[in-house]
Amino acid sequence: MAKSLPESIDLNAAVRKEWQLSGELLLSDLDRMPAELIASADAPIKYEIQFRHSKSVLGEAIIRIEAQLELICQRSLEQFKFELITHNTIGFISEIEDEAKLDADVMPSWVEDMQVEPKALLEDEILLKIPDIPLKPGAELNSEYLVNGDDEEPTNEETQSPFAALKQLKDKN
Repeated sequence: MAKSLPESIDLNAAVRKEWQLSGELLLSDLDRMPAELIASADAPIKYEIQFRHSKSVLGEAIIRIEAQLELICQRSLEQFKFELITHNTIGFISEIEDEAKLDADVMPSWVEDMQVEPKALLEDEILLKIPDIPLKPGAELNSEYLVNGDDEEPTNEETQSPFAALKQLKDKN
């Protein structure tokens, strides 16, 4: 992990002193990334976290992230570049009622014991931006196992019903 990103910080100190954390880390430094969707974990992630005061909640943080990720297209299984850019504000809350105090454009982040994990904040933001099903622009599904409507075998109009034999028995009685 990047040396400039501490494991945990005291939210009171960060907000009071308006700390700014910035730097770069590798995608592989983050634990919760979906490995089945990412082609290369060596992508550098540039980040900036700016803590600030809030009148309504424990504090806020402005998070900026920039990265060029290599994702795996779930349609063609080809790799493609995905530009990830985010600029969000989060508000720190410790009670569920505090969520209603946040502005509409501020996302909540739960805090326990006034400790914040910057790495977890970055992971959350990245996970929200990576598509659940990455699709390379213009990718076409190429599979020999798919059946096209035109390729279907013609149905036999004269296929006998499985109950035809029962009908014949009924008619004899």
